[in-house]
Formats: sequence, structure tokens, C-alpha cells
Amino acid sequence: MKSKKVLISLLATASLAALFSASSVTVNAADNSNSTAVAKFDKAITIKNIPRLSKWGYIVTVNSDSQPISVGKDSYQKMLNDSEFRSGDTISPKKVKNVKFKVVKTAYAKHHNGALMYLITSKDNKYSTWTTNPGMQYYAFKSKALQGVVKPLNRISKRATAQVPIYKWQKISKKARATRIRKNEYDFNLAVKAAKKLKGQQRKFVLASLKQAKKDGYITKLTLPLAFNILLWGIDQ
Repeated sequence: MKSKKVLISLLATASLAALFSASSVTVNAADNSNSTAVAKFDKAITIKNIPRLSKWGYIVTVNSDSQPISVGKDSYQKMLNDSEFRSGDTISPKKVKNVKFKVVKTAYAKHHNGALMYLITSKDNKYSTWTTNPGMQYYAFKSKALQGVVKPLNRISKRATAQVPIYKWQKISKKARATRIRKNEYDFNLAVKAAKKLKGQQRKFVLASLKQAKKDGYITKLTLPLAFNILLWGIDQ
């Protein structure tokens, strides 16, 4: 199931490449007309602030899919402008499961296979890392109180995963798409109903996330819009 989540994540974020264009091609040609031009890949990375996510503060935890966690404020300062930086002082993500992180920045580069990278940091910047969204989830995602929201969202995710075409020429019939949308609407409404029973900041966060998901096409799109929605990062894990 994790592999499906990664597939959805890659499909969802690949469409954002135009927004985070960070690659160029340099052609080196010799004077000899018979020589072959050599294309050279530029590994530049575009790093941006992500207020849409960082505004929620320290609500993210990491799982075993995350990168090794760097230790120390100095490492965090270096990571702010370098998504390739890896500290020599790291700790396994398994040892920081109960630590809450904040999403600070996002980065895009073609050599990340089309996936967005996210810089997350703990309070006081003690622990930091660049990772992809399958390596993170909302801290209360597996709590009993949230299961009324999570279960119907999982059903929506499974429908999208099951209908991803293997080949570009394959298409989903209008009838099948309409049926999927109808079922998605039913499950999405169940999730919203359950979210309204939550309390305090959790209720605010979950309802806002669901509202954004609907706006981003969560009900109607073939591939799910996961890139900028923390609540959805734990789906199907």
C-alpha cells in the first residue's frame, strides 16, 4: 500500500513541475561540424517558502519512509538553502516518532523524480530533514477520534489508485468516472460529518484540510492532489 501512496504522490506532484522549474540544458558544441553536441543536466533546485503548510505549526510526525534526521541547529541553517545537505550527525526516524515537526519549505528538482521535497524541523530546530510527503503524516492521524475521517478518505484513495491507467492511451469511461465521483462525494461527506465532531484546533485543521482538498479536486480528479495537504499524507499508509 505504501508503494501505491508513493505512486499517487509522484503523479500528483509531477504536474507541479512547471511551477517549480529548476532545470536547464547547456549544449557544448565543438567547432568541427561532425562532432556531436552534448547535453548537460543542470541540477539546480528551486526552494520556496510554504505558508499554506507551515501556518499549522508543529503537527507533523515522521515514519520509517522519512530520510535520516539531522541533529543540531547548524544543520537546520544549512538545510534552509540546500535540500541536498546531509549532516554527519543524524538519527533514525524510528527514534523520533513522537517528535512533532513543522513544514518550513518545499523544493523541486528533476533529479528528485518529479516529487516535491519538504524541509521539516522540530521546535528549537533540534531535529531537521528534507523528505517527501510519504515520509510524514499528521500527528493524530492514527488516533481513535480521527478514524471517522480517515476511513472514508482511504476509500476515496483506493478508488483513485485502482483506476490509474497503466498506459497513456487507456481511458476511464464516462460511466465509471461518474460512478466513482458519486461514491467519492458520499464518502467525502461522511468525512466532513465526522470532522465536525472533533474539537478545538484539531477540528479547525481537519475541516480546513477537507475544504482545501475539495477545492483541489479530491473528489473528481483521477490522481489525488496530495502535495499541499498534510491531512492526506497519511492516507493508505
